[in-house]
Amino acid sequence: MSIVKGEKLNYLLKTIPEGVAVPSAWLTDQGYSPQLVKKYVQNGWLVKLATRLYMRPGGDLSWEGVLLGMQHFGELKWHLGGVSALNYQGMAHYLPLGGEAAIHVWGRDDSPPAWVNRLPQSAEWLFHRKQFFSGDPMLGLVGLPTRVRDWTLCASTPERALFEVLSMVDESISSFTFAAELYEGLTTAKPKLVSSLLDACTNNKIKRLFLFLASYYQYPWLKKIEVDGIDVGSGKRMVTRGGKLDKRYQITVPELYHAR
Repeated sequence: MSIVKGEKLNYLLKTIPEGVAVPSAWLTDQGYSPQLVKKYVQNGWLVKLATRLYMRPGGDLSWEGVLLGMQHFGELKWHLGGVSALNYQGMAHYLPLGGEAAIHVWGRDDSPPAWVNRLPQSAEWLFHRKQFFSGDPMLGLVGLPTRVRDWTLCASTPERALFEVLSMVDESISSFTFAAELYEGLTTAKPKLVSSLLDACTNNKIKRLFLFLASYYQYPWLKKIEVDGIDVGSGKRMVTRGGKLDKRYQITVPELYHAR
């Protein structure tokens, strides 16, 4: 039987969607030897993207295809998070004209794949490994529809994505304002999920920021959360350098937000 008509090639073409990166480790696990993979590349049935990384010909490789490859073929526990997850779900207004300038992904167990930074892409990959949730690692994660067959992309819900955004707030007013403007889109948060995230969050600064902004925007869903029962620690926290102290949550915030 020729390679063209062989079952292994048919399975490969059926299994791998166009535009999705495939690590060589997956090919090896499926029984494709380096010699056979090289043959497929020579005959145009696979395209070599970088060392130990391939894709099917006929499609463009986007950052979405790279992350799908990580999740589905690499079985890596990295999810789309933060502002990137909000952008993907149409809840932010910071998407550059050429697409994402930086892709924010979060993970806890796996190391970032070395091949990502060798890809010919304009997007910068930012891997975040700092954890601030205890318990169920899938809390606040969801499978989002993609343009690739019926595949889904593991990403943060808007509620969890805002926690991730707030984890990156530094002492500058611009950083706080950026996060606050993103938070403004959280009008239809699910109170039960928010409560679970607040209970699981181990970072008091993030929790105080989350609750402060919910109060600032006076969202109706906040009334369904038992705020007084949430442990936010004790003592004052400087969030914004030179800001004013919010007495309720004991954090310093920009004067513009403190006035309300």
